[in-house]
Amino acid sequence: MNKLVLSALAATVAMGTTYASEGEWAGLDAELNTLTTALDNHGGPSVSGYLEAGYNSDSEAWQSGSRANVALTGSNYHVDISGSEDTDAYVTFEMAGMNWQMGTFMAPGTGADAEAENDRVFSTRNFGDSGDRSNGLMTGGDMSGIGWQVFIGDDTTLAARVTYDVMSGDGMNLSVAYSMDDSDDSTAIEANVSSGPFSVNYTMQDDDGVDDTCLTAGYAVNDTWGVAIRQTDNADTMDWAVTYGEGGTRWTIETLDDGDLTVGLLVNF
Repeated sequence: MNKLVLSALAATVAMGTTYASEGEWAGLDAELNTLTTALDNHGGPSVSGYLEAGYNSDSEAWQSGSRANVALTGSNYHVDISGSEDTDAYVTFEMAGMNWQMGTFMAPGTGADAEAENDRVFSTRNFGDSGDRSNGLMTGGDMSGIGWQVFIGDDTTLAARVTYDVMSGDGMNLSVAYSMDDSDDSTAIEANVSSGPFSVNYTMQDDDGVDDTCLTAGYAVNDTWGVAIRQTDNADTMDWAVTYGEGGTRWTIETLDDGDLTVGLLVNF
């Protein structure tokens, strides 16, 4: 429909501007490009997603769907269907100078909780809510290097997260974060340090009286290759991963705490 409207408009304008100057034609091109963008973006959501297939040395078989997602995103709404975790469906808006989010989504927690499925290097989360979603309302903002989020769920769940940039710039960045969730009586504090291709995260969490720690370190060899290690208190061995990403695809070779070797291919669209 948009192409038909634009074609008719272009033909009509062209007949009336046969003798237009070069400058007038440039202005016409700019106006048509603006109109095309407006029509293409009017009310139409963008579609994105990812799909992963993986091989496990224990089962000795390839399988797909361990991580799969199709998302529709508009100017102030987001709906997705995930093959590995619950579905997100929420709207966003601004009120009283603050950002708001309402619907079904993951409450604020540790950095591992906040990490998107298709952005994770390891195929499993370190610890935390493991991708659990809740129905509720969340507000948040950022002021002078302090970021904050507060969530209230439909079952009176209260969760919050605060981050602070201790040091930023000159090639070295350090931030600390504190999160709490009264639904499972858990609190966590974490530190993130990055310098060039190096990144380190250390998290301490008290979940229902059970203390746990996790250390994750990564190194970006170049634009396509990366390596990472992860050690948690409840694991007998250290996890490691090697990644290769190019053109919307990412290969990951990893070992988890059970010692199994996993090869995964994640494709984004």
